[in-house]
Amino acid sequence: MTRDKFLEGVNNDTDHRILLWEAINLTKGKVVEFGSGHGSTPFLREHCKNKQRVFESYENNKEWADMTGATLIEDWESLTPTAIHVLFIDHAPGERRQFDLLKYKDLAKIIVIHDSEPTGAGDYKVRQHFGKFKYCLEVGVDGCWATMLSDTIDLSECIGKTWDKYTIFAKDDRGTI
Repeated sequence: MTRDKFLEGVNNDTDHRILLWEAINLTKGKVVEFGSGHGSTPFLREHCKNKQRVFESYENNKEWADMTGATLIEDWESLTPTAIHVLFIDHAPGERRQFDLLKYKDLAKIIVIHDSEPTGAGDYKVRQHFGKFKYCLEVGVDGCWATMLSDTIDLSECIGKTWDKYTIFAKDDRGTI
């Protein structure tokens, strides 16, 4: 899948795909998604299929699991995926995201988390943990922000990459965070 196809239709609610594109191209192994949706699942699934990579998508909402082909789960705590190269966190309830961010900090090479803007998004309290990671990059204009984090993969080559009106920046580049 080309970059243009993967990023086709990106908007303020799907800007996470910009970081997912970078993350999947910095890694070669398993891609795991917590929380499925039209803005991520079909793109990740197709990319992984084309690259012969393992893709696992988990969802706790039966309707969304049925629509996207994700594995329906009852309890996020019961999940134990291993050998994760890219983990995309975008599941409900959003308040759970901060706990999974910490749970998988040392288990995933790169974590991309959606709804990470400094204000709004129900204040999922994920930002308080960003300083625990060696690398932290973000993308966001209006609406939903997304953040890419890693302790093991140098993400600095992604800083300044753009798509339409979106530019990937280091967490402190804007001076407002």
